[in-house]
Amino acid sequence: MNRIRITRRALLATTLATPALAQEGDTLAKARAAGVLVVGNGGAFPPFEFMENGRLTGYDVDLGEELGRRMGLRIQWQVIAFAGLIAGLTSGRVDCLITAMAWTPDRAERIAFSIPYYKTGIAAGYRPGLAIDRPEDLAGRIVGVQVGTSGEQFVRQNHASSVREIRVYNEFPLALQDLVVGRIEAVVNTQPVLRWNIARNTRVRLGVSPVWDARDIGINTRHADVALMAEINRHLAAMQADGFLPGLDQKWFGQAS
Repeated sequence: MNRIRITRRALLATTLATPALAQEGDTLAKARAAGVLVVGNGGAFPPFEFMENGRLTGYDVDLGEELGRRMGLRIQWQVIAFAGLIAGLTSGRVDCLITAMAWTPDRAERIAFSIPYYKTGIAAGYRPGLAIDRPEDLAGRIVGVQVGTSGEQFVRQNHASSVREIRVYNEFPLALQDLVVGRIEAVVNTQPVLRWNIARNTRVRLGVSPVWDARDIGINTRHADVALMAEINRHLAAMQADGFLPGLDQKWFGQAS
């Protein structure tokens, strides 16, 4: 009798689970039916994304709005703290992520990455009087990183034993602020973001290292959403070919290059 009950319960659980599993790959169809694509974004990684006069703006916002225009969908932005972005995607809270997410093996196991829309690399911003040209130059320094980023991963995996201290920040601007006032000696993050923000700092003359580790940035979907990813990749390739992506690069990074 117990065996029969277990079998029936298992059958019921399978029946109930099947529709959910079948729907996992239908995000594109659902978005088209609703006319809306829900996009997750970290909201605090200038110039890719930041708040200005109460509105989300930046490179990724321009990219997302153009993607929506080409797909015939309205973009509904959901700002999520960076550390919670992947969970927001895998839980179904959002349909995709457009948030300067750099490819790493660990992330690629959890979520899918589009073809790159931006090529970047890990580097350091550092205090006046220092010379941090190589990763080894971080030895003995107080280093700031943003939680959950490829910069944090790079430092922890390669230099945790040699740096004096790793200080973790929820948002990149907070780490940069502490670098400016001297609470930390270096910040490790992606080089274009470091250059853009440091170029706009007028308080102290900060330095930026060369790229130490090249990274590709892509749009993210759940692995099951093959059709949505194919559509995203099709439009990204077109944006590169017709000059939209190079123009976006010039708009947001031209002054800092």
